[in-house]
Amino acid sequence: MKILKSRLLNCFAVAVLLTLATTMNSCGDKVEEGELITTVQLTLNLPGDSCKIYTWQDLDGPGGNNPVLPDTIILGQVTPGGNPYSGMLEFFNKQGGKNENITLEIDKEKNNHLVCYEVSSLTMQPQSGITISVTDKDDKSLPIGLKTEWKTKTTDKGEIWIRLKHQPNSKTGSCDVGETDVEVAFPYVIR
Repeated sequence: MKILKSRLLNCFAVAVLLTLATTMNSCGDKVEEGELITTVQLTLNLPGDSCKIYTWQDLDGPGGNNPVLPDTIILGQVTPGGNPYSGMLEFFNKQGGKNENITLEIDKEKNNHLVCYEVSSLTMQPQSGITISVTDKDDKSLPIGLKTEWKTKTTDKGEIWIRLKHQPNSKTGSCDVGETDVEVAFPYVIR
């Protein structure tokens, strides 16, 4: 009787372990809905000045090596009534020598995507010396966030968090819903 109980317990333990292993393996093999984004590139332009490009990269994707530290965004003050910086954001998959522009897919699926910008000042809390306004809209007149306008008011420094949100059938213009496809914090300085 003891041998039978022992064998039953062993069989039960093996069955539980196999079930767990199968479940864990199937989760690990799950195909991601979003694209792999290894590079975030922000281009800022002030009329009469040259374009400045700021980059964040994690070429081996999530896990593995740490991302390359993002470039520090360096801006000058815009005089009252002066032209603001115009911004353009692009996302790429550059893993394994690729150069796939994910921005094209985001723009194509603009009704399901939102780029959120959050400014965190180190010197002027709770305010900041910069205002970022989204200038592109989807088919429902909700913001997309690939194109922006940046107005600098005074000297400041901190971080600008950029989050690409995937919001299929749930986009309302709020950053509180959906999955985050990529999140990057660019340090900034306004001189």
